[in-house]
Amino acid sequence: MPTPLLTRPPIASVATPAAYAYMRVPCDIPDAKVRRMEYELRHFAEDKGFQLAAIFPEFECGRFEAFADLLQELQRAEAHVVIVPTFRHLARNTLLQNMLLNRLETQAHAEVFALVETLG
Repeated sequence: MPTPLLTRPPIASVATPAAYAYMRVPCDIPDAKVRRMEYELRHFAEDKGFQLAAIFPEFECGRFEAFADLLQELQRAEAHVVIVPTFRHLARNTLLQNMLLNRLETQAHAEVFALVETLG
């Protein structure tokens, strides 16, 4: 089971709600690009007024263990914000993207933000 990447120690604050991030990390992606995405996710969250509590990376194509862990953590923490680099990090297929977005919305009442909105 993948372990989320903690971006910094969580700060308990009523003024700063928690956000979580999800991203796919293919094995051939350079570490510098992964670090850049993490940086962009963190700063996007801060710009929107959230504290990024953790990033859930998915390392294997076609797998959704990190997604399931994210969903469980959102419910446990009663958090309602997810940030992805693009919606394609959820899935390449638009139908599957919409199904996963629906699960986040219905099961965790989460709003999903994308750094860059892409089509398909």
